[in-house]
Amino acid sequence: MQIKKVLLVLVAIITMTINIKPAFANNDGAYLIGRSTSYVNPLTGNTEDGGTNITLGESMVSSIVEGNLLLEQTGGKYYITVGLGLASNVSNVRFKIMNSGGSFSSVSATKTGSSSANGDTVNHYRIQMNSLYDYISPIMYVAPMGRDVQFFIKLNQGSITPGTGVYTSTMVPATANNGNTENNNSTINNSSSDNASTNSNQTSDTTTNEEQPVVETPVTIVGEVSRESLFDDISGLSSHVIDTNGKVNEKKKLTVKNLLKQSERKKDSSNNTMLIIRIVAVIAIVAEGAYYYVKKVKK
Repeated sequence: MQIKKVLLVLVAIITMTINIKPAFANNDGAYLIGRSTSYVNPLTGNTEDGGTNITLGESMVSSIVEGNLLLEQTGGKYYITVGLGLASNVSNVRFKIMNSGGSFSSVSATKTGSSSANGDTVNHYRIQMNSLYDYISPIMYVAPMGRDVQFFIKLNQGSITPGTGVYTSTMVPATANNGNTENNNSTINNSSSDNASTNSNQTSDTTTNEEQPVVETPVTIVGEVSRESLFDDISGLSSHVIDTNGKVNEKKKLTVKNLLKQSERKKDSSNNTMLIIRIVAVIAIVAEGAYYYVKKVKK
């Protein structure tokens, strides 16, 4: 029985040893890490600034801190960049670190940049931490409240992704970003090569166009044209006037004067014809009227 218990204990120890993994074992680089916030001290349950409205305080600190912070790891050191919003209402921002034993230590902060959220500016502050298990405790003067406000930020080591988000990083990007960077560089290089090739082709086309001779179209000069020249070397045509009977009058040449006379004759002939038609019509009307008149008298 004793041997069996010893074996069970050894198996349990070995199993625990195999399953033990460090909470954070990423390579050096830049990462986005989640966070949780608390207005009260997580170890004591009391506020550090003397505030009594816990509900309001919890809501304020949750909205003022960016959802993701920037984690930079290098040579076993950790740098956290915290985004704090409502910059137009706060001032005199400083930071403390609280370890798991409840002890506070002040830490210097560097402003690395800013972004915007909820219609206001979000300032970015970078601090150094010895352990990711420690609490970050910002302290700031809030103008609408007229006093300092202190709260706590806990890093969520279960929510770490490569990247920098809205923050400016001084570290080498994580591996996942390196792949994208290489692809982007490759794309840029290919694009540059394509552009160079295009420019080369355009230069070649331009040179070719410049070397091509200009062909001049020959111009044909036409001399003075007369009516007689149009009928040169043409047979079977006659330049005489056609009389009213449709026959060619060889005695009269085709001139403007003869054409006018011919036209006047046709006009006179036409007028005479119309006059005769009108006279006949009048005689017919008079005769018909006389006929009806005689017929009426006889009755």
